[in-house]
Amino acid sequence: MSGKREKPLGLDMPLAEALERFIGVDPDELPDNVKLRQKKGPQKRSLGVDEKPTKGGD
Repeated sequence: MSGKREKPLGLDMPLAEALERFIGVDPDELPDNVKLRQKKGPQKRSLGVDEKPTKGGD
C-alpha cells in the first residue's frame, strides 16, 4: 500500500471548472441509465381493525 495514490476525484481539470460544468447540465439531456430516480419514503404502518389513532401526550 505504499504505492503512489491517485487524485481523490481523478479530475483532469480544475475543481471550479468541473463544478461549473456539472451545475450547467440539463437533466433532460442525460441518458436514462444516468438519471436519478425518486426515492420512496418509508412505508406507512396501517392500523388494525381494533386500533384507534392516539393523540400525542395522552
